[in-house]
Amino acid sequence: MGIVGILMAGLPYILFLAIIALATGCSSDTAKRTAFETLQNVHQQECMKNPSIDCGKRESYDVYMNKRKELETSE
Repeated sequence: MGIVGILMAGLPYILFLAIIALATGCSSDTAKRTAFETLQNVHQQECMKNPSIDCGKRESYDVYMNKRKELETSE
């Protein structure tokens, strides 16, 4: 199951979290963090079902954002 399959499997969770985020008025950063962690959880579930896909160590949202900022500033 490729990345599309993983995203499709997590789509109901993402939609649910988006509705909750809009209903509670959480910040953009909180919504992004929640979406990131949801996708991480979906990926981890897929790894448990099918150990053949890349199941490396989970990266935290803060580490991800730091790497992203470093790439943006290096361009």
